[in-house]
Amino acid sequence: MRYKYKITEVNKEPEEVQAMSYKKMLKSLLLKTPKFTGEIVYINKKDRKITRSFRNGRDNTYGDNQYDFVHQ
Repeated sequence: MRYKYKITEVNKEPEEVQAMSYKKMLKSLLLKTPKFTGEIVYINKKDRKITRSFRNGRDNTYGDNQYDFVHQ
């Protein structure tokens, strides 16, 4: 696998998942837990750390109150 994703769901232990792309990992995650609330952290191909937050299965990275439910 190409990338490692650290998936942290609210009030649960973080898990590490490997996948070939962000879209494939996200699709498998949302099929498993459609109302996922938490964050995904990974390093992209330009070696930059990317953090994406989700609320109820929707990307909330740029929305209001994005840090109300995820604590780093």
